[in-house]
Order: sequence, then C-alpha cells, then structure tokens
Amino acid sequence: MFIWSVAVAEALALGLYAVLVEPSRLALTFARRIDPRVPRTVRFLLLSDLHLRPFSHRTYRRIERAARWAERHGAVAALIAGDLLEDDREAALVADRLRRSLRSLRAVYVTGNHEATRTWQRWPFRSNDPDVVDAGMRAHGIERIDERAIAIGDVPIVGIGWRRRLGSSAAHAALLDRLDPPTPVIVLAHSPDHIAGLDPERVLVALCGHTHGGQVRLPVIGAPWIPVRSRLPAYAGAMRVADLPTYVSRGIGATVPVRFGA
Repeated sequence: MFIWSVAVAEALALGLYAVLVEPSRLALTFARRIDPRVPRTVRFLLLSDLHLRPFSHRTYRRIERAARWAERHGAVAALIAGDLLEDDREAALVADRLRRSLRSLRAVYVTGNHEATRTWQRWPFRSNDPDVVDAGMRAHGIERIDERAIAIGDVPIVGIGWRRRLGSSAAHAALLDRLDPPTPVIVLAHSPDHIAGLDPERVLVALCGHTHGGQVRLPVIGAPWIPVRSRLPAYAGAMRVADLPTYVSRGIGATVPVRFGA
C-alpha cells in the first residue's frame, strides 16, 4: 500500500510539473551561422508554435521576455515559423497583444497548419482561413511572407507556407532563382518537412518549428511521437535536414499546455 501511495504521489507531482512548471519555462538559445557571403552580422529572434488565444497570458509574457532579450542582443526582427494562433475569429485580438509583446521588433511569419486547418477551440468547429489570419495580423504590422522573398538587413528571407505535401515546390526553387544577385537566403518554414529539394548552395539556414521539441519526452524512450515525417537527428536545435543547415525551434506555446523534458 505504501509503495502504491508513493507511486501515485510521484505521478501526481510529475503531472503538476508538466502542466504548471515546464510550460512556463523560457529557454533562449543564441545560435550563430557564419558565411563569408554575408557581409555583415544580422540578428533575428526565431519564434514558433505560439498557439495564442486572447487569454494566453503566460505565453504573451514569455514572448515579451524573449523580445527584450533579442533587443539587447541587437536583433532587428522576429521571424515566426507558423502556428501563431488557434482560432481565426480571434485574429485581431491576438495580433494586437502579440504586436505589443514583440516590442520594437519588426515581425514576419509563415502560415502553419493551425492557421489552415480545423480548430477545436470553440463551437462551431470549422477550418481556419489563412487569409482571415493574415488580415488580422497585417492590421497590426505583422507580415505574412508565404511564397515570397523579402530582405531584412540586406539578408533575403524566403517564406514557405504550410502545405500538405512533403518537400519544397518548383515554385520555391524558382523564387530562389529569381533573386538577383544570387545571394544565400534564410528560409522560414513551419515544418522541416517542407525544405527538402532546395539547393544547399543557396540556403544560408532554414528556420523551422512544428516539433515542439518533442513536447513530452519520456526517460529512455524519448518522445512517443512528433508531427514530422522527415527523419530528424534531434527533436529541436541546430541540425542538418535534407542537406541544409537547419535550426528547429522548440516552440513557445502549445494547443494542450503540457510539456515534459522538451
């Protein structure tokens, strides 16, 4: 009986930690990519998987802390790798709070699966509309760059929006080919599944999210499942994917606010 009581108490403590403690933690990582073809240092804040609602107070506070940290390190913009929100009906409210949390940083994003698929957050259940999300974000100065190339600090940034197929498309390769001069680019995509097929000589680094760092990583066995079909050498962090230098963010939020070991 005593052993069972201890086991139940330990399980309860771990459950409370996974719900109350770890989702509130903020891990900030300074990653550097050096390439002689880039003439000067440009710094960005990478965010992903925000999963915001108007009342996501803990997540907004973490975003503001990350923005303050990035400003101190000279970042010029926030690059958001998708899954900004849960429900497009809340886009304007979420965008207003997100814009204030990002402080002085310019903000651009690519569409993630949560901007394009069904929401289960409130009745009636329906699919989100990426254009509705875009209108709400754009009204507050947060720019969508799906299938577009922009320059921030003289560095071209190419956005790849959410797509159900694996890999990049011929349109993305053509987008790189149209850049003049043919300088290396930063690729911003929600999932590592969507960067295969790009020319490694043209990509400075690919920035992605979607894995949530495994979200729940159990001892010995790791994460039982991650929503990525590509074989990744790690759940998050710096790695090579499809022969491209890649950084995968752990994300800063979640639909179900539970994390353990991620």
